[in-house]
Amino acid sequence: MHLSLGHSCYRPRRTGERKRKSVRGCIVDANLSVLNLVIVKKGEKDIPGLTDTTVPRRLGPKRASKIRKLFNLRKRTQKNKEEASEYAKLLAKRMKV
Repeated sequence: MHLSLGHSCYRPRRTGERKRKSVRGCIVDANLSVLNLVIVKKGEKDIPGLTDTTVPRRLGPKRASKIRKLFNLRKRTQKNKEEASEYAKLLAKRMKV
């Protein structure tokens, strides 16, 4: 397969550069060691260790509008200023680490 800009698994070094690479298709068999999957729909029963636990999000948004969207806040209130200052402290702490 000829891979160019926009394909996954390949980053071209020059403009217009393409590279021939063998890319595994959609066949799943015993030769594969790892499979990356995304859960789309949750069933009736929980899968132990997978759907029975909730993992908190590791990184939060940095842009103010996205922070407001995450916490369902309006643009101008006193509460927003307090929460924004707390979030700014959290970001500063994260950058120092």
